[in-house]
Amino acid sequence: MFFSLNKKFIYTISLFFIIISVIFLYAFYVINLSKTQEEQKSVISRNQQYIEILYENITLRKELASLEANYPQIRFSKKLKELTKSTQLNAKQEQISQERQRADAVIKNYNERYETLEESFRIILISTLLFFLAMIVLWLLIKLWVLTPIEKLYEASNQVAKGEYGSRIHQDTKHCTYDEFDNLIATFNQMLESIENSIAEIHRAEFFLQSIIDAIPDGIRVLKEDGTIILANKEYYRQIQSSQNCIGQKCYHSSQKQDYPCSLSQFTCPLAILKEGKTSNLKFIQQFAAFPNHPLSINAAYMMFRHNKEAPQKYIVESIRDLSEDIRFSHQQKVASLGFLSTSVAHEMKNHLGSIRMILEGLINKYHTQESDEKSYLELIHKQLIECILVPERLLKLAQFTPNEQEPYSINEGIQDIISILDYETKNNGITIKFKNTRKKLTALGNASDFKMVILNLMQNAIKAMPQGGEIAIHLAEDKAQNQAQIAISDTGIGIEKDKLSHIFEPFYSQGHATQHTGTGLGLAIVKSIIEKQNGTISVTSTPRVGTCFTIKIPLQNKK
Repeated sequence: MFFSLNKKFIYTISLFFIIISVIFLYAFYVINLSKTQEEQKSVISRNQQYIEILYENITLRKELASLEANYPQIRFSKKLKELTKSTQLNAKQEQISQERQRADAVIKNYNERYETLEESFRIILISTLLFFLAMIVLWLLIKLWVLTPIEKLYEASNQVAKGEYGSRIHQDTKHCTYDEFDNLIATFNQMLESIENSIAEIHRAEFFLQSIIDAIPDGIRVLKEDGTIILANKEYYRQIQSSQNCIGQKCYHSSQKQDYPCSLSQFTCPLAILKEGKTSNLKFIQQFAAFPNHPLSINAAYMMFRHNKEAPQKYIVESIRDLSEDIRFSHQQKVASLGFLSTSVAHEMKNHLGSIRMILEGLINKYHTQESDEKSYLELIHKQLIECILVPERLLKLAQFTPNEQEPYSINEGIQDIISILDYETKNNGITIKFKNTRKKLTALGNASDFKMVILNLMQNAIKAMPQGGEIAIHLAEDKAQNQAQIAISDTGIGIEKDKLSHIFEPFYSQGHATQHTGTGLGLAIVKSIIEKQNGTISVTSTPRVGTCFTIKIPLQNKK
């Protein structure tokens, strides 16, 4: 329980004054007044007894004198006769008178003593009051010189404890003299100023450090060994799609929006791996719960920090890079390369094929005006030549990259165009293509070139998975209930191992097929990104040495 010095001084002075006064008054009464009263009573009692004896003596003398006068026949001794003499009686009466005077003097003396005691009591009472006033003055001086400075120090300390480092204790500079408390207050103010400057410097350093890590284009977060976040930058807040302060949160709550640690079978946990001590840094691909369609490349490293003689503290620093831009850039590079190839092919092929077409048409018109077998063969050659001329035109359409353009396109025609483009490559590798097309024309809203790039990537992967030849089956159907187009592309290739199947859509992962050519590992990541951009989904099933099937679902254009 808090008890101020002010109250302590007041209660102590009051209690001390009461105790001293009671003890002093009691001692004064017992020692002086009571003793004097007893002595007075004893002296008065003794005088009264003495006077009574004298009265009895005189009475007896008078009776003896009366007996001697009335009864002469009685003979008294000399002593008795002396007692009856008048001179003896007068002497006794004078003695009584003296005793009375003495008693009166004693009473007067005691009255004077009582008056003296009363005066002494008044003096003591006045002295006590003066002592009490002196104690009050002493308390006021203590309050002024001691308690008030201490109270100021307490109030300033309380404000500092609340974080108000700008508070100061006011000092009166008009004083001619200074004491220890004035020096203490001046030192306290200097200490507060020094603390305020130090804290301001720390804040500037923290702001400078935060500005530096905020300028880093990758997401940065620093974790304790228990997964508590102690530092993060703006890019990390963008990656977790949150503007709330995540300092002090657990890493799994911040990035995966869950209240329990990540399952090792579900995520790669750098905390668990780096704690084992087998490696000091780690690189892996992961996605955040609030950033689902953005694969993130995370570099995690162990950091040891020791301050002075403290025990070393361990931290984990993570650099998180969004791979979406890398995927988009790779897609643009592919499209640009395809566009350059298409332009070259179109320029070379269309000129020569156009010349051949003109020559062939001239031969037909000049030498075969009537129907014949030769004319039918030449017309068949002419038809195939026109189809050859359309190939570079399809390549040019495929090369167009318009990421923000949303327009209706035919899913059926897009698949057919890619089949035509890859017709030579598939036949050359001993691969047959079976396309089960729906009679109904299915139209989706999006970018036709992106859709063709998806089909092209999946079919090229299927071709690479069948080095000894095989079959590619494409099945296009309509899901009327969901208003979706469902495209299934399956092959009879070597398949994908089960432990690798969950990683094939990750950027830079190129181990889906053991026999495929070395690449960037971005093909399927681009495919997934394009499909999700059009609000679709893609899934995969595979059996090693049997084959793989990719299933795509794309929303159809609303008829309204």
